[in-house]
Amino acid sequence: MIHQQPRTLLFLAAASLLPQTHAFSAPAASTASPIYNTIQSANSLLDPITGKQQTSIIPQDNKRKSLIVLLPQLGEFDSSEYVEFLTAAQPSLEQNDIDLRIIGIGDTTAASNFMKFTNLSYTLIQMESCTRSWNWRVDQSLVCRMECRMMFLPGGVPEEEEMVRPVATAWLNYMAMCAGIGAPGTLREILRGYFGDKKAPERFRDDDVVKAGFITIGPGVGPTSIGPLKYNQWFSDEKGYQRPVELATIRLKNMVEVLTKWDEYVSNTLAISRRGATYLFDEDGNELYSYKSRGVLTYSETMPRPLTFLSPYIGESVALNPLGLADNGGGELTRGRGVLKPAGKAMKLLSILFQLENKLQAKVLGAEESDYTAARKEIEDTINQNKIVIYTYGLSPFSAETTAVLDEVAADYKNVEVGLEWFLLDKEKSVLRAELLEMTGQSSLPHVFIDGKHVGGLFTGSSDGKYPGLAGLKESGVLQEVVDGDSLE
Repeated sequence: MIHQQPRTLLFLAAASLLPQTHAFSAPAASTASPIYNTIQSANSLLDPITGKQQTSIIPQDNKRKSLIVLLPQLGEFDSSEYVEFLTAAQPSLEQNDIDLRIIGIGDTTAASNFMKFTNLSYTLIQMESCTRSWNWRVDQSLVCRMECRMMFLPGGVPEEEEMVRPVATAWLNYMAMCAGIGAPGTLREILRGYFGDKKAPERFRDDDVVKAGFITIGPGVGPTSIGPLKYNQWFSDEKGYQRPVELATIRLKNMVEVLTKWDEYVSNTLAISRRGATYLFDEDGNELYSYKSRGVLTYSETMPRPLTFLSPYIGESVALNPLGLADNGGGELTRGRGVLKPAGKAMKLLSILFQLENKLQAKVLGAEESDYTAARKEIEDTINQNKIVIYTYGLSPFSAETTAVLDEVAADYKNVEVGLEWFLLDKEKSVLRAELLEMTGQSSLPHVFIDGKHVGGLFTGSSDGKYPGLAGLKESGVLQEVVDGDSLE
């Protein structure tokens, strides 16, 4: 069983590292914030290059604001993710007389790897060699079972028998946080990484590539390879917001970096459950802002935009989007997205069945060659006389969304309703549908024609791969250009 000591949530409380670590001496007498005094009097921090002890990270005669970021282990989700934002904002911090100082748990090897991975300057970081763990303890009766489980965890089983229980305790604490136990916001943030966030800017650059074993994602958020299987993510053409699995992909990149170099990043497994904090002080050491993390992936109180608290000091444009990636909430044109999109792309897997059924239905209803000739002429006349033509079903959600996309951009179009659904078509309409298949290679409706060219359906592109479908043309801005009078190239 697990014994919970009196200070049961100490490891989850995300109180600052300061009062709990040996690396800082007692605060000196001052009118400044007590925490500021504690940091300024620190005397046991380590240089990230030499590993030698350093004096205070805040000069005694300091005349600038100080942004102090206390990181957990450098081999941690939060650390590299948070520092990417801070590094991007560093020029603006410097221009506005704000000194950035980062303290992380680790040694010189961890610091070297971390600085290389995050492009963090060695002048901005100092190390703390943490030796304490938190307070959920594993009963001795569970040690043997935990020892077996630790064989499959990063770092494995400690060589020293007396360390098995402390390390097991540290892993228990960390896994509890990952499960959201006593760690408000962790599960919500994990889900946000997978489902996306319209309130956050893009997170993955167009040339970013992430490799994890036989999985490759990129360049950009679309192309994905799982061994020999290659496909494009259904949201790859959408811009201006944090798309589904986009942030999770960034975290996968960070995880691969750490797990492949675990022994280099994590010098003390006992500290894996330690959390961090952020402090902003004015020139006199008065606290302007503070936040203490309470779980995994909760390094900011505004996770969609982690540096929001800096808006009054460096301006909103940088504070709200330090990476400078596209940020318009996905734009005002939102039709042609959502759950229909992956469903529409999946329908392509059934195309062979639809093709067989398409031709068979017209024959069963007694179609003759003259019927196909007449249907083709009708189609050609219609698409030649109208700039935009769509062929739809009255009961199809994909057809309804097609008209919604066109209405959203104020397009002038002709909608030819072939019938309510494919199984309700008479001979004439079955022949029309079969001839559309013959002309385009596409077996399903809706069909979309622009300037006499078949561009595909709503989500599926043309058979020659030249056009991505109506939703794709909308996302790229081409549809709006056509509506405004340009010709489709």
